[in-house]
Amino acid sequence: MSEFVLNQGYGYGIVLGLGALFSVLMITISWAIAKFLNQKQDSERFTTASRNVKQGLISSAVVSSWTWPATLLTSNLWTYSYGIVGAYWYSVTGCFQILVFTLVAIEIKLKCPGIHTIAEVAKVRFGKWGHFCYLFYSLGTNVIVSGMILLGGSQGIAYTTGMNIIAACLLLPVSVCIYTLFGGLQATFLSDWSHTIVIYIMVIVSIVTVYCTSDLIGSPDKMYDLLKDMGQSFPLESSAGGSYLTFANKDIILTAWNALLGGAATVFMDPSYSQKAIAAGSKEVMRGYMLGGICWQIIPLGLGTSMGLASLALTKNPAFFTYPNKLTDLEAGRGLSLVYAMTAIFGKSGAACAVVMVFMSATSAMSAELISCSSILTYDFYKTYINPTASGKQLVYVSHLNVIGFSLCMGALAIVFNYIGVTLGWLFSFVGIALGPAFFGLLGMLFYKKMNTLALVAGVPLATLCGIVGWVASATHYSSDGRVDKASLSLNEPLAFGNFISVFSSGIFVWILSQVKSQNWNFNEMNETYFETQIADDADSNEIEFSQVSKDSVKDLRKHVFITKILVFCQFIIFLIIIPLSMYGTKYIFSRRLFRGYVCIIIIWVFLAAMWIIFYPLYESKSNLIFVFRRLLGRARKDDTADLADLSQKDASSIEREKLERTSIHVTAI
Repeated sequence: MSEFVLNQGYGYGIVLGLGALFSVLMITISWAIAKFLNQKQDSERFTTASRNVKQGLISSAVVSSWTWPATLLTSNLWTYSYGIVGAYWYSVTGCFQILVFTLVAIEIKLKCPGIHTIAEVAKVRFGKWGHFCYLFYSLGTNVIVSGMILLGGSQGIAYTTGMNIIAACLLLPVSVCIYTLFGGLQATFLSDWSHTIVIYIMVIVSIVTVYCTSDLIGSPDKMYDLLKDMGQSFPLESSAGGSYLTFANKDIILTAWNALLGGAATVFMDPSYSQKAIAAGSKEVMRGYMLGGICWQIIPLGLGTSMGLASLALTKNPAFFTYPNKLTDLEAGRGLSLVYAMTAIFGKSGAACAVVMVFMSATSAMSAELISCSSILTYDFYKTYINPTASGKQLVYVSHLNVIGFSLCMGALAIVFNYIGVTLGWLFSFVGIALGPAFFGLLGMLFYKKMNTLALVAGVPLATLCGIVGWVASATHYSSDGRVDKASLSLNEPLAFGNFISVFSSGIFVWILSQVKSQNWNFNEMNETYFETQIADDADSNEIEFSQVSKDSVKDLRKHVFITKILVFCQFIIFLIIIPLSMYGTKYIFSRRLFRGYVCIIIIWVFLAAMWIIFYPLYESKSNLIFVFRRLLGRARKDDTADLADLSQKDASSIEREKLERTSIHVTAI
C-alpha cells in the first residue's frame, strides 16, 4: 500500500489551481467594488475596511480566523484519542475564548474606534517602552501563529499527497499575498467568507453522509454499535469502562485546560482578532463576534463527531486505510485520522476534499495574519517612529511592502519549524506560556484606569519568566528519567503548570505594580484626543465619521457589554462546568437514545450556522449587489447611484459640523 492516500498531483493542483482561482476571484471582486461602488483603495480602507463592516462578514471572519488547519485536524485527533468528549472539549474551549474576546472588541469600539492597531493604545497610555513591550508580545504571537497556520496547512497537504513540504510552505502564501495586496482588509473579509462557505459545505456533507447515507455507517445507531465494539476490542485506558462514548476521561481534562489557557495568547494577543474589531461597525461588533463564536464551535464539534468517530468506528472495516490496525501515534499526530476517515467514506475524492478543507483554512487564516502584521509594521513602526507625517499614499505603499515581506518570512519560518521537528501542539503550548501573560496587560490597558507603564514593561515579562520556570521545573518532576527535553516539556502536567503560572501570575503582577504611582487614565477623551487626529489625509468623509463614536452607539455598546457578560457567564457555567463535569463525576456512558439526540442537535446546529454564515452577508449587502448587477447589465438608475454614493459624498464642512454637534460622551472606566 502506498504511503500516501493521494499522489503529488493533487497537492500541487489544489495549491496552485485553487490558489490562482481565488486570487483571480478576489481581485475581480475588489475591482468591481472600486469601479461600481466608488470605493477607492485608500490607506484607511486597506487597513481598517473603513470601520463599518457588518455583522455577517464579521461572523464569517471570526470563524475563518479561528479555523486553522489544526482546528480540522486536531479536533479529529482529540476525538480519535479520547472518544466523543474530544470534539466537545476542543469546540467549547475555543468558543469560550472568542466569546470573552467579544468584551475586548466592544471596548475597542467604545473607547478607541479611531485606532488602526490595538498597539496604538499601548503607545498612548504607556509611552515608547510600553509600546515596545506590547509590540514584542503582539508581533511575537502574530509571527508564531502565522508559522503554525502555514506549517499545519503544509504538513496536512504533504502527509496526504506526498507534495514536497518546502514547496507547500513557499507556495501556499503566494495567492494570499496577491489578493491581499489588491484588496487589503476588505479582500480578507471576502476571502474569509468564500473560504468558510466551502468548509461549511464539506462539514455538512461529512455529517450527513456519515449519519444518514453511508453504506459503512449510515445512522447514529450503527455508529453507536461500532463504537461500543471498539471499546471492547481497543479499550481506552483513560476513560470509564474503556468506552469511547463517555465524558469521563481523565486525560482530556488537562489537555482541554492547556488549550483554554493557551488561547490567552493565540486569541487575545493575535492582532488579527482586534483588527476585525476595529473594522466592525459599532452596532455590529457584539453580534458579529458572538454569532461567529457560536458558528465556529460547530465546525470542530461536527467534524470531530462525524469523521473523528468514523475513524474509530471503521478501524476493523477493510475499507479503512490502516485495517485491521489503529493509527500509529505518528499517523494520529499528523492529523491523518480525518484523511483516512474521509477516504473510507468517500474514496479518493474524500481525501481530496480533506486537502481542500486544509487549504481553505490555511489560506484564509493566513490572509488575516498578513494584513494585521502589515498594519502593525506600517502604523506602529513606520508612521510612529520613521515618518510621522506620512501621507495616505505612502502608508499604502509601505503596507504593500510589508505584506510581501511578511509572506516570505512566513514561509521561511514554517520551513524552520518543520525541520527542527516541533509539533503544532508544542508550539501552541509554548505560545500560551511565553506570550500568554500579555492577556492581563491587554485587559488592564482597556479596562483598568490605574494600570501604569511599570505594570506592563515589568509585570508581564516577569510573569513570562515565572511561567517558563514553572514549566521546566515541573517537566523535570514528571519526566520518567528527570530529563528536560521536547518530550517531557510536552507532557500535560508541565504544560498545565506553565500555563497556569504564566497567565494568572501576570494578573497579580499587573495589579501589584499598578499600585506604584497609579495612573488615573481618562478613557472618556482618549479617542477624540489621540486617535481621531491620526486619520490619514486620503480618508473620505465616511471613513472619518466611522472613526468616531456617536451618542447612540455608546448606549448600544454599553448594553452589549452587559449582554456579553451574561452570555460569557452562561457559556462558562453550562458548557465548561455543568455538562462536562457532571458527566465526568458520574462516569456516565452515553445511552443509545442520548447519542442519537446528541447527533441530531449537532446536525441541526451545523445547518443553522451554515445558513447564517453563507446567506446573511448576502442579505446585508443586497442593495449593493443589486446595484452592481444592474450596472453590469446596463440597467442602473441614476437614483441608485446617488443612494449608494451618498455616504462618501459628504463634504468636509458637514463632517466638521457633526463633530461640533456631537454630545460629550462619557465612558465609565472599570
